[in-house]
Amino acid sequence: MPKKAVLIDGNSLAYRAFYALPDTMRTASGIVTNAVYGFTTMLLKILEKKPDFIAIAFDRAAPTFRHKEYAEYKATRQKAPPTLYEQMPLVRKVSEAFDIPIFEMDGFEADDIIGTLAKQAEKKGFRVDIVTGDKDTLQIVDDKINVLTTRKGLSDIVTYDEEEIKKQFGLSADQMLDYKALKGDASDNIPGITGIGEKTATDLLQKFGTLDNLLKNLDQVESEKLRAKIKEGIEQARMSKRLATIVTDVPVSADFEKVNPAEIDWSKVIPLFEEFEFSSLIKKYSAKEPSTTVEEKRAHIKSSKAKYVAITDHNVLDQLIKELRSTDAFAFDTETTGQNPLETQLVGLSFAINPNEAYYIPVGHKAGKQLDIDDVLKSLKPILEDANIKKYGQNIKYDNEVMFNYGINVAGTAFDTMVAAYTLDPTSKIGLKSLAHGLLGKKMIDITELIGTGAKQITMAEVAIDVASDYSCSDADMTLQLVPILKKQIEELGVSDLLYKIEVPLVDVLTVIEENGVSIDKDILKEMSKETEIEMKHLETQIFAICGETFNINSPKQLQVILFDKLKLPVIKRTKTGASTDAEVLEELAVKFEIGKRLMDYRQLQKFKSTYIDVLPTLVSKRDGRIHTSFNQTITATGRLSSTNPNLQNIPAKGEMAQRIRRAFVPAKKGWKILGADYSQIELRILAHLSGDAVLTKAFNEDKDIHKITASEVFGVPVDEVTDEMRDQAKVVNFGIIYGMSDFGLSKSLKIKKTEAAKYINTYFIKHSGVKKFIDQIIVQAKKDGYVCTLLGRKRPMPDINNPNNNLRQFAERTAINTPVQGTAADIIKVAMINIHNILKDKKLKTKMILQVHDELVFEVPEDEVTEVKRLVDNEMVNAVKLNVPVKVHIGIGDNWAEAKW
Repeated sequence: MPKKAVLIDGNSLAYRAFYALPDTMRTASGIVTNAVYGFTTMLLKILEKKPDFIAIAFDRAAPTFRHKEYAEYKATRQKAPPTLYEQMPLVRKVSEAFDIPIFEMDGFEADDIIGTLAKQAEKKGFRVDIVTGDKDTLQIVDDKINVLTTRKGLSDIVTYDEEEIKKQFGLSADQMLDYKALKGDASDNIPGITGIGEKTATDLLQKFGTLDNLLKNLDQVESEKLRAKIKEGIEQARMSKRLATIVTDVPVSADFEKVNPAEIDWSKVIPLFEEFEFSSLIKKYSAKEPSTTVEEKRAHIKSSKAKYVAITDHNVLDQLIKELRSTDAFAFDTETTGQNPLETQLVGLSFAINPNEAYYIPVGHKAGKQLDIDDVLKSLKPILEDANIKKYGQNIKYDNEVMFNYGINVAGTAFDTMVAAYTLDPTSKIGLKSLAHGLLGKKMIDITELIGTGAKQITMAEVAIDVASDYSCSDADMTLQLVPILKKQIEELGVSDLLYKIEVPLVDVLTVIEENGVSIDKDILKEMSKETEIEMKHLETQIFAICGETFNINSPKQLQVILFDKLKLPVIKRTKTGASTDAEVLEELAVKFEIGKRLMDYRQLQKFKSTYIDVLPTLVSKRDGRIHTSFNQTITATGRLSSTNPNLQNIPAKGEMAQRIRRAFVPAKKGWKILGADYSQIELRILAHLSGDAVLTKAFNEDKDIHKITASEVFGVPVDEVTDEMRDQAKVVNFGIIYGMSDFGLSKSLKIKKTEAAKYINTYFIKHSGVKKFIDQIIVQAKKDGYVCTLLGRKRPMPDINNPNNNLRQFAERTAINTPVQGTAADIIKVAMINIHNILKDKKLKTKMILQVHDELVFEVPEDEVTEVKRLVDNEMVNAVKLNVPVKVHIGIGDNWAEAKW
């Protein structure tokens, strides 16, 4: 077999990678890495095939001979975005780490260097693959040289050999240069002959063979008009051919026997992956790096002059207690046996007061000398509960809840590095390891290196004390060192109020809500499980009767055969495995076919049963008989909270089954009630405020039904003639506008024609000119600033707002429209939560805030506090933020969550 040489156009491949991947890919320090990542993954794929030689060519900024001949060469090409330009040195860095020779030369393009090296390699008996993002090099394809180009991203690669070129263009490889000379090349601003496009150029070359032969036999061109065009453009064609010709004698040469790309020095490559935070590549290839033991990493930590001490002596503990008591602030971290803070066991605590100095107090290790946990916590309790001493942490809510589990109510939460990083950029990496690496240049030990993964995973209690000490001290120390850096960035970005008045105070509120938990009636859910099982069996019987046979309803493959092969139903959409049977497909089939409706009903019951009815009882804590969900403050890009373990925010609000499940959420004590308080159309009210739209403002000021008004406008009927169906459709329009919904999206939601949906939207914007103006201004502002902002100052980057990729840009525009509205709604309910929490605490009321679900707050209230709490919740939610229109809250009170609705 002949040897294989691979030649890569570095600029072209990086360009393709940049536009194929979202430029939200960035390190904790904000460096955009999408082009670098895409380039790197392509490089790894190439190297996995073990070529015998590899080289990369780059363009230089200096003008080439082409620019000197034709000043307009590439003049129309759009300037590369700064975020791509900034990544090119990093792409070179990757190439160097892989020890791949780099070629470049003033006056020539990468294509010329590649063409030269390709011919040199061919002469030495190599088969050559040219890897590029464009087709300029097709002209040098022959029986030993192929061109591999990317199409629609990075995964779809087309190999152009002589046969493929003939198939795609109807021409031979050696005709591709003349093809370009005739038709020109818009991307390089090569003119060609005016009026000749791809089809005409192909027809001419198929008949005459070459440009020279065409010019010699012009009289044989049948069309007089075309003949005139060619005569007029002869010089332009010849110049275009010179510009398009790849030079194959650039004064460069390669030692084709010296390079051995199969021998990758992973000790150089893996650190680069870590620098760029390519976690998937680190995971995949780190085993190839000469192993660095935990002991070696600990030695590296110690060599950085950090003083990390494990305290196993009372005298040393007393000294630390004195220092903690006398300081203004400290960072602390807990080590535990599990991830659920309210169920786990404490293994140790670490504290950092000064940079590069931290102390670890082991209290729950299975082996080794350590202090008594009760004595330690008794000493720490007054300090941790002292609100005058500031506490810093990374995801400090977890540590606070761990301490709550041991009877300590941590006070004085002043800074959370994870929450601060999220406030700076909700799309960035906010893990401590990423932040420390990106902002401090420090490489930390990963928890899995201590406890392992999978079936062989151990707990921190089984880790040696000295090892755990270095790990935990490093966590506290890095957190402390990050605080001043993040504080400065928060101030520079202008989001200090957002962080210190909303996000940090919210940590304590969420801590309390999670500690409160919710109570459920297991008997109700048990009964529901039996009823649902019977309903599902009944539906199963109906489905089998319609289909004429039994089958596994939960098997997409079997359902596929039944629906589309046996019943011959229309295929709505396809996947890689055949005709789709997903919810969207069943919904569409349900309009005309009974089987579609029955299958939808079955799946809905199955989802409720497997997600909530059967699962919720298993999540009740043995400690207090309540379910404790975890509210995530740093997940969504809009600022909204999310809920996990379990996700109680996903319990639907509408439908009979949803209400039956909500009936199971009850007060834990007799004589208590559930109070639910839900903002009414808060996003539309925010839209009215932000846009100043006269119609919206008037409607809300007069407390009119906004959906009926929109229906009246869209359908052209008086308000009192609006039907329920019209109102429902208008509701979709109203909220669709907030989410930047297109006519296609609206037509899909309402199941109407696209032209009809476009008419609805146009009519809406004619009536609501203020909203249209607001949307247009938001997009303009986002394109200019690169971010959008909520009413309370939350900033969300919009990296794709100017992306040439139409799909990415349109998605960014829709996001830009929605974020100020949805983000402001998120901020408003957070403010309300903080204020209500503080009042309940100050008044020493027994009422507990137990849930936040989108625009709703849920409370457990003693009967004798209902009147007072109803009044204060309404007041604080209504007045959390002043808008130009009234804010309205619906409050319901009942014996369960379902009854607590207005």
